[in-house]
Amino acid sequence: MKNITFINLTKFTLYNIVKINKILYNLNMSVRKIKKSYISCTGYFASFKNKTQIAFESTLERDFYTILEFDCNVIRYEEQPIQINYEYTDGNNRRYTPDTLVTYVDGTQILFEVKYANELENNLELQQKIQILQKHIKEKYNLDFQVFTDKNIGKQYLDNLKFLYKFAFIPESKEKTAAIKKILYDRESIEIKEVLMNLHDNQNIQLEYLPYIWNYVFQNIKIVDLNQRLTMKTIIHTKRYSNG
Repeated sequence: MKNITFINLTKFTLYNIVKINKILYNLNMSVRKIKKSYISCTGYFASFKNKTQIAFESTLERDFYTILEFDCNVIRYEEQPIQINYEYTDGNNRRYTPDTLVTYVDGTQILFEVKYANELENNLELQQKIQILQKHIKEKYNLDFQVFTDKNIGKQYLDNLKFLYKFAFIPESKEKTAAIKKILYDRESIEIKEVLMNLHDNQNIQLEYLPYIWNYVFQNIKIVDLNQRLTMKTIIHTKRYSNG
């Protein structure tokens, strides 16, 4: 069992959130461009869904975890879940550890290897290894084994997920959340900026509410179109999708 150091997420204060959102409070919020990186990048990802930290060994793995956080069909996921011994084509035994085990709401479990597409496409030995592992894992563990690559990621979609995930762990405010829900209750659709204007006419107070609006979107992701850039003009489709 790995020793994991936990982060005190409550230290992410409202002051810091408001400070961030003063930069974002405009109609054309900048979106960070996604760049491919083959340089090793390791760390821990604070998982809202798993209520723990998940280790990652590349930026692509971290992006994969972010996508899993927003996948309503995923219950939980675990990094490097098992060690597999298998026979390679040369007759020698080899050892392999899958990157992630994902558990879905229907009980299905799938093992994933996370690789950059370019690395996979240019490495015939790696392709052969994956084919062998897919067969071996299915026969021995009755599990599907899939490869997740950067080609599986929509850049705008991922940018939106990363933006919303900043608001996953904000301190709870029942008062602010209730006020937001009250504005949304009688609307089928409304822009983010219009929600703020209905909440208060003072911009500083609006900035205090803004993180909680984005947190509400994080909690009810189907109320917005995640394939379009999130801005103050983003439309919330409350009646159709919200759990709220």
